[in-house]
Amino acid sequence: MPITVHAKTSLENAEVRDQLERLYDTSPEFGDGKDAIEQLEQNLAHYTLLYTAEFNTKIIGAIWCTGQGESKTLENIVVHPANRGRGVAERLVAEVCRMEEEKGTKKFEPGCGAIHRCLAHLNKL
Repeated sequence: MPITVHAKTSLENAEVRDQLERLYDTSPEFGDGKDAIEQLEQNLAHYTLLYTAEFNTKIIGAIWCTGQGESKTLENIVVHPANRGRGVAERLVAEVCRMEEEKGTKKFEPGCGAIHRCLAHLNKL
């Protein structure tokens, strides 16, 4: 399954916002998708980028990258239930690391166990 990864600095696009809200409805990290979007919008204003994994035109995964300088925290990863178990999370984390390293990031901190496993497998801890 080929995915593309995109960095987003805002949620101005209504379709993207709606897809993300439905996606984060499936995440145990938040009360619901609306709660996730509210927190994400607050964080986007403070050194946070949202990276999305897309298949065709649908967002099937997302992760937040927070921080400034040479160290970033990867957190709040979610993959659509229909796409779990297909390596989407690891490919998303790998691509985020690659894109962030191009900008000078040298260290990644995991925000949860799933991200820790991905970073460990990629030798990024």
